Amino acid sequence: MKTPHVLAISSFAVHGTASLKTFTTILGERILPVPSLMLNGLTNMALVKKLDVPFKELLQSSFELAVNRELELILYIGYLGKAEQVDVITEMINTYRGIIKTIIVDPVCGDHGRAYVPADVIARWHVLINIADLVFPNLTEIKILTGHEPDGNQPNTFYIEAFRKQYPNAQLVITSIKTGDDKTGIQYYKGDECYNYWHNVLPKNYGGTGDAFLATFILNHFYNAVNLDEALKAAADQTYQLIKNSINSNSHDLVLSTIKPLYPQP
Repeated sequence: MKTPHVLAISSFAVHGTASLKTFTTILGERILPVPSLMLNGLTNMALVKKLDVPFKELLQSSFELAVNRELELILYIGYLGKAEQVDVITEMINTYRGIIKTIIVDPVCGDHGRAYVPADVIARWHVLINIADLVFPNLTEIKILTGHEPDGNQPNTFYIEAFRKQYPNAQLVITSIKTGDDKTGIQYYKGDECYNYWHNVLPKNYGGTGDAFLATFILNHFYNAVNLDEALKAAADQTYQLIKNSINSNSHDLVLSTIKPLYPQP
């Protein structure tokens, strides 16, 4: 059986730890990174500039080379730079579907009760969610993607049920969901069954923790052959430990160099 590569579409920031920098650090030689946007730093930093990339040419030629090398792909789609990139991605999926084994979508558009990408990008996420095998929104994104205000105050179940009704085919994993003020974690669905996995809330947030969670999930599930439930829990545990280590190091950025595999290979 061939070992798949992860063709990862997301932004790349020079300063800070998030998006493709995080995926490349955790997945190493397994990743084929395709930036949707270049930035000199994370968007919460001062003096941030966004720079376009020749996205279609890079993505298409990356798929062509994957075919030439006889690779199988896990397609990950994260931060998008422009709404029209959705059309490019769907065109590539239709063309190269035979070598894509799994599609994972992280519909990046907001967090902590606010949207932080343009409305035209938000309006196109539904196209990619509808063809995803696994989708990883946070609660703010669930609200946004079901047409509600990002800081809406209805019970969580109201928004989650609306999302599951709107997108019934993809397996849903909700990230960074809180219960009260002292617990945070993930909530995921298998059919009609809902499962939760919680950690204590830590005193500091870092950009890129969602990317670290997803990259470690992919590593554990697709490369270390850990079943989905345990791979999600392992990724949550590893990400929690990364945050703790970063806090203990007094770091301004998420520190990935301390990551240790929970399922080391013999």
